[in-house]
Amino acid sequence: MGRPKEFEPEEALDKAMRQFWAKGYHDTSIRDLVERTGVNYYGLYSEFENKRGLFLAALDRYRDTIAAELIGELKRPGPLTEGLRRAFDRLLELMKTSDGRVGCLMCNTAVELAPYDAEAAAKVRAHMKLVRDAFRSRLSEAQTDGELDKEKDIDALAEFLTTTAYSTGFLLRSGCSDAYLRRHIRTALSALG
Repeated sequence: MGRPKEFEPEEALDKAMRQFWAKGYHDTSIRDLVERTGVNYYGLYSEFENKRGLFLAALDRYRDTIAAELIGELKRPGPLTEGLRRAFDRLLELMKTSDGRVGCLMCNTAVELAPYDAEAAAKVRAHMKLVRDAFRSRLSEAQTDGELDKEKDIDALAEFLTTTAYSTGFLLRSGCSDAYLRRHIRTALSALG
């Protein structure tokens, strides 16, 4: 019979996700991960195989937790513009962590790793599709309810809103002011008009 785990894998994964989110893949060392999670090298490696395995699992964790928060906001009932504004407000809150203005882990990964890491790139694309589909669903519902003009191309709008979400993460991480970010989002939402 094997030795029982001395740590909770989901809790360690959440802490590792936040470390990668704050510092990126290359600037996060195994020592950083050990310190952040409180789990020794052997425990991390036995659970996740290596740093890359832990990072890929952290991307899945981000999708299952952080992206799920945005999608949950989009599913809440209410007027379209109000719901989208609420979703973007929540997104801004999620991108400001105790580690600072970290932006979006998927956006950060797209810049840092996607050009040469096919598996990371695939996770970024899958995440983008998930977010785009959530926007599309909300827009389609609004169009069916007569809240959005029938002539509007909801696929194009869903892509545009997804791009707005990702660019918001980039802008926040690069130090743009909250006023700038709110104007950016407000201008994007005016395209629904």
